[in-house]
Amino acid sequence: MRKFLILLFVLFAWQTLPAQDKIITANGDTILCRIISVSNNHIVYEQQTDKKLVSGKIIPLSDVAEYFRVPAMQSSNEIYVSRVPAPAPEQPWLISVSVGGAYLPWLLESITEEFTENDDYKKLDKGFSLNANVHYLITDYVGFGVQYSFFTSGRKSNYPTMISSYYPVYSNSDVRERQYINYAGLSVIFRQFLDKNRKLSLSETLSGGLLLYRAEGQYKSFMPDYSSLYSQYSVQMRYFSQNALITGNTFGATIGISAEYKLLPYFSVGLGGNFMYGSLSKVSGEYKDSFGNTEKVTNEKLENPTILSLTNERRKYSSSGV
Repeated sequence: MRKFLILLFVLFAWQTLPAQDKIITANGDTILCRIISVSNNHIVYEQQTDKKLVSGKIIPLSDVAEYFRVPAMQSSNEIYVSRVPAPAPEQPWLISVSVGGAYLPWLLESITEEFTENDDYKKLDKGFSLNANVHYLITDYVGFGVQYSFFTSGRKSNYPTMISSYYPVYSNSDVRERQYINYAGLSVIFRQFLDKNRKLSLSETLSGGLLLYRAEGQYKSFMPDYSSLYSQYSVQMRYFSQNALITGNTFGATIGISAEYKLLPYFSVGLGGNFMYGSLSKVSGEYKDSFGNTEKVTNEKLENPTILSLTNERRKYSSSGV
C-alpha cells in the first residue's frame, strides 16, 4: 500500500510539472522556458530565474532558428517542433552610395616602357571612384539588385620640346590625358549583424556586368611651318594640336566588402573596399590634328590586352526604406 501511494504521488507530480518549452536562437543558443504566445513578429515566453520568480520576455522571430513547444491540452510527450522561416525585413530596399580613391595596379603593364618610365604618366593609375548600389532584401541577410561604378583619372604636363638642334630652339608643349571607366551589372549582397542591437553590420557584394572604357588625349605646341619659309634664318611658328580618343567595352566583375554602423533607423555610414576586373582586348579609336590629318579604327585587336583591374577604398553611406 505504501509503495502504491508513493507511485501515485510521483505520477501526480509529473503531470503537474509545467511543460518545458525550448527556443533555439539564430546564434545557436538554447532557451529553456514556457512559450506563452507566438505571433508573426515575436515570441512571448516565461523563464524561471529563481525558485519563485518567473519573468515574461519577448524575442523577435528574426533571432529565432526554431522552437519546441508542448501543447497545454496534450500529454508532455507530444511536442510541436517549428522551424522559423527567415522573416522578410521591415525595410526591404537597401540603397548605398560610396566615394573614395581608387588604384589601377596593372594598367601600365600593357603600355610601352617609354611611357612607364615617365613618372608623370604614372598619375593615370590613381584616381577618383564612385559606387552606387540598389538591392532588394528578401531576408535580413540576402538581397539582389544592381550596381554602378565610376572611375576617372588624368594627368597634365607642360615641358619644353626641342624643335631645332642647330641653335638649339625649344617650344613649349602641353599634354592632357584623362580616362574613364563605367561599370553596370547585376549584384547580390550578403549581410551579417555583429551585435545584438543590429547597429554594426558586415556586407559582401558580388556583381557581373558590362564595363566601358574611354580615354581622351590632347597635345598642344608651337611647331615650325617650313611651308612658309622666309629665309634660311627665318621660320614661321604655327600652333599645332592633336586630339585622340580610344573606347572599348568588355565583361567585368566586382567583389566588395564593407562594415557599417547604423546612426538612424534608415541611415548608416561605413568603410569598405571594392575590387573590379576586366580585360580589354579590342578598342576603337579616332585621331585628328590641326593640320587636317584624321584617322579612325574600329574594333582593333590589341597585341597586349589592357587589364582594367580597379581597387578602391571608399566611405559608404546607406539608407533603407520600405
